[in-house]
Amino acid sequence: MQINFVKKGQMLLLLSFAVLVLVGALLLMLPGVYRGELKFIDAIFMACSSVCLCGLSTVNITDFSFGGQILLVLFIQIGCLGIMTLTAMLLLVLGKGLSFSNTLMMSNLNDRFTLRGAEMLIRTMVHYTLITEACGAILMFPGLLFQGFGFFPSLWYAIFLSVSSFCNAGISPVAGSMVNVGGFVQAISIGLMIMGGLGVYVVYDIIQNLQHRSFRLRLHSRIVLITTVVLLAGGTFLLWMLSRADAESVQLSWYEALFMSASSRTTGLMTVDPGTLTPACQMLLIFLMLIGGSPGSAAGGMKTTTFAVVCAALATSFKGEKEVLMGKRTIPVDNVLRAFTIMVLFILIVCGGALLLNSFSPEIEAVKCYFESASALSATGLSTGATTTLWDVWGKLLLIVFMFAGRVGPLTIILFFSVREKHYKLRYPEEQVIVG
Repeated sequence: MQINFVKKGQMLLLLSFAVLVLVGALLLMLPGVYRGELKFIDAIFMACSSVCLCGLSTVNITDFSFGGQILLVLFIQIGCLGIMTLTAMLLLVLGKGLSFSNTLMMSNLNDRFTLRGAEMLIRTMVHYTLITEACGAILMFPGLLFQGFGFFPSLWYAIFLSVSSFCNAGISPVAGSMVNVGGFVQAISIGLMIMGGLGVYVVYDIIQNLQHRSFRLRLHSRIVLITTVVLLAGGTFLLWMLSRADAESVQLSWYEALFMSASSRTTGLMTVDPGTLTPACQMLLIFLMLIGGSPGSAAGGMKTTTFAVVCAALATSFKGEKEVLMGKRTIPVDNVLRAFTIMVLFILIVCGGALLLNSFSPEIEAVKCYFESASALSATGLSTGATTTLWDVWGKLLLIVFMFAGRVGPLTIILFFSVREKHYKLRYPEEQVIVG
């Protein structure tokens, strides 16, 4: 009996990430990888955090040996590109190309991208990732060297931080994350975080426009760019302002607010401990973490386009209009329903996770439980610091599930358990339902 409701791309994506997490955990437990005793649950947690580009950690990254840190970087890189994309790229490099079935699978995996552009999309994804990371490492190296880290440590830290920033992984080999690396390196990191969060669809669209000397970006690209700028600027201003609501909490500078605004969607590197911020700032960070980056990017979250479509639908409802319009284009009803479904799922799962975390550690404040839950599901990796008591076995298992689910995406899980779309010729009469 054929399982006609499972899409091949989504099933292989889930299995590939699960196998990679398991293999990664076994590799991290090899002798000489970690200085000290690494429990299996911690190895699973760190492998999942690296592969799923989250950044939450139950152990100190500095306790991993050089070989262990190399493994973490490899997990981050493979998790960013995806096993499916790496396999497809390997076939292209060998000159074999992609078969029609494999191209169809990749196009389904990449949100129904056109078959004709699937191979070029994959090439763009790999080239853009590797070139951007290399440029980031080259720029970071002199900044780290100037901070007095030494030649070889600066070289390694530059490579690690460049990969971690672009892939939105949030793992840093430097003690204190990004606190002691200097403003120049932090600025490069902000640029890499933004570039890694735009998504390959936007990059591909921009490259196509440059090649054809055209300046007509697709609606998707325009939505991503506008939403990214609005969230980055709005998040910076609100974090700066809300940090001043309580004189006893840390008051962010404009630069620190900018870094936290960029990092919260959804990198997890930090220049200020979120646990020292006001509760209002922590709630805003939860909001930004849940939104995340853009489709086809290394970032997690519900995605910027989901947030933009929901906002447009709400504006349409307030104006009493029947169709959702964005950029003089009508958004299909199924896109609107999908956006609301993803947003509601994220909110419900985060609330449920926070309740479970609070039940594991009742002494922890509720807002911090919500923070941890949102950070894991959105693959951000920020932590309030005071929630270290959550790291018991059950708490770790819950957050592992959240990190995995946040990486493969709620939409992928829905498609995995759903049947094929059905088109009905029969339409039933409409009838109003009283709401509100």
